[in-house]
Amino acid sequence: MHSFKTFLTEIKISLEYHDRLNPDLWNNDRLKPQVRSSLLKFIETWRDYANIPKNLVKDIVMVGGNANFNYTKQSDIDVHLLIDRNKLGKDRKLIDDYLQDKKTMWTMTHNIKVFTYPLEPYAQDASASYPKGQGVYSLKNDKWIQKPVHGTFDFKNDKHLKQKVQSYMHMIDHMINSNVSIELFDKLKSKIKDMRSSGIQKGGEFSLENLIFKELRNRGYLDKINNYQKKKQDKLLSL
Repeated sequence: MHSFKTFLTEIKISLEYHDRLNPDLWNNDRLKPQVRSSLLKFIETWRDYANIPKNLVKDIVMVGGNANFNYTKQSDIDVHLLIDRNKLGKDRKLIDDYLQDKKTMWTMTHNIKVFTYPLEPYAQDASASYPKGQGVYSLKNDKWIQKPVHGTFDFKNDKHLKQKVQSYMHMIDHMINSNVSIELFDKLKSKIKDMRSSGIQKGGEFSLENLIFKELRNRGYLDKINNYQKKKQDKLLSL
């Protein structure tokens, strides 16, 4: 009943868009020195934790909402190592899974913030291209690789965005209440991931698909799925 009422009631979008970069982190379009220093110290510690050789790191970048105009109070600070993944091993899927697991285990066991913003580490292939509209700031060189371009967005009144987010929220709540299998949620997670990737490739950071993903994440619905799967798996494996 609760999820049905949620589906009928128009939601308020949590996404925001600003006229300037986050003033907590930036002086105009230059990252504050103390922020840059803290992020570099953080990612160096994570690099050691993930056992990534220092000589494979091509650059260290800051991306995401806090390197753009679409930050909120809940936004992470995304700090990425740019590496040559091929030199970590020949099995690309195994390497990708390993790096994702290292990121997940770190975030589950640490709570590190710059001011109020959680720090999120990752290692991405240095050859990967950046989506249109995404700001990319080199922490190593203290300069923009790709400056974010300010646009005109009205997330709050985007009815199509609201409808899509509500539809996914209702679906997830219904699946949890119906006690569906872990595999069904795996399929949904793959669908959401593919939808986001396709949207970013075609329309960049502010594609509808990426906005849906971000809103679901902000509302805790992606965590809902993961927590449900963990509990269900634990129950299945317990005697």
